[in-house]
Amino acid sequence: MSQTASEAGRSIDWYYDELPGPDFAAALHALRAQSSVVRVHALGGKLPVFYIVGYRALAAAFRDGERFPPGHAYQIISKPYIGETFMSMDEARHRVWRPPMTPSFRRTVIDRIEESDLVPIAHDLIDRIESAGSADLVPAFSHRFAFAILCRQLGLPRDREEHFYAWSMDLMFGGRDLDKSRAADAAFTSFVEPVIEARRREPRDDVISRWLATEVEGEPIGADAILSHVRLFFTAGATTTSDALGNLIHALLSHRDAWDACVAEESRCDDAVRELLRWNPPVAAQPRFSHPDHAVEFEGLEIPANSALLFGIAAANRDPEIFEAPDRFDIARAPSELMTFGPGLRTCPGMHLAQKNLRVALRALSQRLPRLRLVDPEKHVPRGILLRGPASLPARWG
Repeated sequence: MSQTASEAGRSIDWYYDELPGPDFAAALHALRAQSSVVRVHALGGKLPVFYIVGYRALAAAFRDGERFPPGHAYQIISKPYIGETFMSMDEARHRVWRPPMTPSFRRTVIDRIEESDLVPIAHDLIDRIESAGSADLVPAFSHRFAFAILCRQLGLPRDREEHFYAWSMDLMFGGRDLDKSRAADAAFTSFVEPVIEARRREPRDDVISRWLATEVEGEPIGADAILSHVRLFFTAGATTTSDALGNLIHALLSHRDAWDACVAEESRCDDAVRELLRWNPPVAAQPRFSHPDHAVEFEGLEIPANSALLFGIAAANRDPEIFEAPDRFDIARAPSELMTFGPGLRTCPGMHLAQKNLRVALRALSQRLPRLRLVDPEKHVPRGILLRGPASLPARWG
């Protein structure tokens, strides 16, 4: 074991630390030099965690519902704060509940609403800031775009959009600050519940209305289940897409040749999105737990029952055994078989919408603001251990 790898596993808190910019990739490379699965510390050193950092090991783990049951992890991590959703159910119920709860995430639906819904929202947000010549693109654009689209699909108003990202983060990481989590839940519930009741009285052409008209397991979908799934889509869907958009803007404006290529040729925007999802995915690591009742063997290790794990998506996507020069941001790379959306049993249901959102947003920005540049790209960088994104992106285009 190299000293660097050992020190990386001991000195970093793999829950609380932020590891801004390239520090994160360097720390992951140090872990991978030790093994494809490394025991690290989190939560102030109180909790040992098995971190899967190798690509092949992670691909196997994502597809292994016996040793690493995905529903069990969501029951521990998100159910106390989000409520029961198809993600926290066992595999049998998951297969029943997932299709009726995700009608707006099918590729055909997303392609159909691109011009009618997604593109106008992107241009509306740019209209708000264009004449100023400068803005912080995180609160003004990336934190609003994905939530605005989700609200359009669900049938929710946008009148409190400045609060959506903060509510979602406080719900997602409820265990960090229970008071903030409770306050966010109260505000979020008071925002969504009146809409559910209004759609019950007068249905519209939106997802909440369709849920209210649907039966699952022989029963109508109730308000509690609808509220839980709205929380899920805000936290696991819109929040991560917002972070991905911030990462995309930072990556391109820090690699000017890549940005100029997107400005010159619209099709390069698709290439840039694919490479960003490899190079700096918004979900850097996904928490999981091993089988709750017995120890399991994996990659030569015995992992005790109900052990905490991190599925290292960002680490696997930069595994040099799979990707040549993995730390280079190269929009000509055309990567495939990424770990970004969790292959296997619980592939992200919003993966098509997320990718479409990023492409639409990038096309709009590159068309409308071709001279876009960051004020201080080395200071305002993506950060975070589990979720990664920039907190601020001051930019100019005048």
